[in-house]
Parts: sequence; C-alpha cells; structure tokens
Amino acid sequence: MTISVVITTKNEQQNVENCLKSIKNQNYPQDKIEIIGVDNNWGDRTKEIARKYTDKVYNFGPERSAQRNFGVKKAAGKYILYLDADMILSKNVVSECVEKFRK
Repeated sequence: MTISVVITTKNEQQNVENCLKSIKNQNYPQDKIEIIGVDNNWGDRTKEIARKYTDKVYNFGPERSAQRNFGVKKAAGKYILYLDADMILSKNVVSECVEKFRK
C-alpha cells in the first residue's frame, strides 16, 4: 500500500532536510512511500534541499490548507500523511499508521 507524505513548507531550509531524512529512515518499504513537497515559493533553499529526496516538489500557496489540498491532488497513495517541515518521525510511524488503517 502506497502512502503519500505531503510536506508543506515556507522558508524551511533549516528544518526540511531533517524531516525528509526521517521519512527516508522509515521501516516501511521506501518504494511504497511517495514524498510530495509543496512550497509557497518563498525563495530560500527549501525546494533545492527537498529535490535531493523527491522529484515531486511544487510551488503553490498562499497558505498551508491550499498547499495541502494541492499536494493531495498530486498524490498517488491510498492514504495521505500530512507533515510540517519541522517534524521528525520516529522510524516506525508510517508502518504504525498503515497498520491502524488496515484495522
């Protein structure tokens, strides 16, 4: 089951890499995790950093709810996990979420 992780950003170059690393360190199969970054075109290095982890990096705004909705439209996963760029996941968050979904 593919999970789409939508990360909304605005001027998050200081935080986004740690968030993305925590997604890449999940114990859930990486080929079943789709990362989608939606930045509101702030102009810092956030998008550049995010592109090291996914090619699905977009500009959209003006605020988080619009960014999240846009990310969902781009998502291919059965389920969506919304994250803010300053969040760091423990290694089993995605697998635990999937297990709860299945129940």
